[in-house]
This record gives sequence, C-alpha cells and structure tokens, in this order.
Amino acid sequence: MVGAEVMTEHETLSKRAVKQPIGMGSYTLDAHNVQRYITSDGSVQNEGDVGIGTPQPYRISYGAIVPKKHECNNLLVPVCISASHIAYGSIRMEPVFMILGQSAATAAVQAIASKRAVQDIDYIRLRVRLFEDGQRLELSQVL
Repeated sequence: MVGAEVMTEHETLSKRAVKQPIGMGSYTLDAHNVQRYITSDGSVQNEGDVGIGTPQPYRISYGAIVPKKHECNNLLVPVCISASHIAYGSIRMEPVFMILGQSAATAAVQAIASKRAVQDIDYIRLRVRLFEDGQRLELSQVL
C-alpha cells in the first residue's frame, strides 16, 4: 500500500518531520544480505547488508497506515504500512506493530463514532485520546 504518507529512512533518521504522529519506533534500519559471493581474491563477501542505527526514537505518521481516500475508504493498515524497504526494516518490530495497532483501533472507534471515513477523522482528537491512553508520540514523552 502506498498511503497518504510514506515513511522513509529520512523520517526514521529524523531528517524530515513527520506529520500527525501516532506512535514511535527506534530499532536499527536493517536489511539482510541478498547473496554471498566470492571476490577475485577468494574471500566471501555479503551483498546488500544494511545496518544503520537510528539516532533517537522517531515518529510514525497516521498517513502511513491509511490509504489515499480516493483509492480505498476506511482501511487501517497498522502492520503492512506505507514505508520504504529501508524504513520498514525498523518499523517491522512487534512492539511497533502493537503501538500502531492501538492507534489504529483508537482511530477506528473515532471514525465510527463520528460517522466519518478514517481519512477524515479529527487528528487533534485522536492525538489527545492517544496521549490519554499513554501512547508516546513525541521524543520528549520518551526521555
């Protein structure tokens, strides 16, 4: 799914701001090697390894768990989120899935109660409720 927002390494490395955060991640950006090969000098080399530490916990956007409204109404995707391969290497951790699942459930309840599509809910209301429920949305809440 390509959502309303796409999480990339820029967001996970805090190089670009995240709009409408609904949770946080912090695991290393990692991807396992694609293959191993023998170099001309006979040594074994891995191809495709990625392992970049995130400098701090990063915010995950609500727009990354909802598709574009004109493509699909009322779908929340807290696991297979809209993210680049590199960003997903960090987001794919089970605790992050639980965080996003909680946020998605809260958004679903608000969409049903307000009789709106999940793409049209009031983000400020969602943010307030997530905060009341103990969800961490900002680095200052974590430290």
